[in-house]
Order: sequence, then structure tokens, then C-alpha cells
Amino acid sequence: MNQEITEYEDRWLLRPLRHSQVTHIVWGSDNFELLLDPPFRIVAGYSAELSPRSLSRDDPNRHVVTHWPTTEVERNLSAPIVAAVFFKVGSLRLGFRNGWNMFVSDRHPDISFAIYSDDTLLFDRSGIVDQTKYPVVQVDPWTGNRITAPPWPPKPADLDIDYDSDDINS
Repeated sequence: MNQEITEYEDRWLLRPLRHSQVTHIVWGSDNFELLLDPPFRIVAGYSAELSPRSLSRDDPNRHVVTHWPTTEVERNLSAPIVAAVFFKVGSLRLGFRNGWNMFVSDRHPDISFAIYSDDTLLFDRSGIVDQTKYPVVQVDPWTGNRITAPPWPPKPADLDIDYDSDDINS
């Protein structure tokens, strides 16, 4: 099993969650907890959404968790996780082998979510939390190769460039 977190420019792929399976769901007053094969736990608010098969935000079958009876949610989320994606804008997408997807959308920033490994917080709305258990590996989006050198620094904000000049050296 791959124990690395793959980082792209806009997202992280939490590979250690792949093949984990929900063993139990704890229904709380403000949120629910997905207890997975050790050592993971995912906590989300009841406005998290579920959808069969579609990733589209506007799919007519995409509804908040409370749209379905708890027994149906438990059945739909009982398959192994095949994709765990955490976007840097503060959203989450979990894909299950049976085709169901769970979303915490950046369109609804009031919905809480957090992912724990044992009792250590890995992710929440603000992104990845500093931790050392799972190494983070940056990947080039064009080649898929690991980035081993530090990234180029950004253009300085105070760089004085005359865009109207014909001189390429100015």
C-alpha cells in the first residue's frame, strides 16, 4: 500500500486512504464520523453530499447526507475507498468502489470536515496539517514525475517591467 500523499498544484491525493473501508458510522448531533479500517477517521457535517456515480456539482442525484435514511447511507459507504482527493480550496471528494461519491464542497464553507490518522489530524478545511507519518510528494502535472528540486520562486511583486518597451532587455 502506498503511504505517500501526492501533492499537485491544486490538490492532494491521500493514497494511504485507498482501499480503506468504512467499518462503522457514528451519527452525532452536528456531524457524523466514518470509522475506517485502522487508523483512519473522517468527521463531516450533515451538509456533506453524496452522489451515485456522478462528480458533477449540478447532478440531480447529488444530495446532502440527510436526504437518505442512515441505513442506506451506511450501505452506500460500505465499499472500499478508491479515491481520496483533498482540494486546496478546502473541499473533499471520496470515491467508493461501488460508484458512490462523498463531497464536502467549497461552495459551502460552513460544512466542517476533518481527517484523522489514529488521533492525529491530517486534513481539515484549511488543508493539510503538518505531520510526518505520511510523506508528501510533489508531482509534475505534465509528466507525472516526482519533483525533486525546489519550485521556481514566484515573480517578485515589485519587479519593474516596462511592458510597452520594444527593448527585450529592459
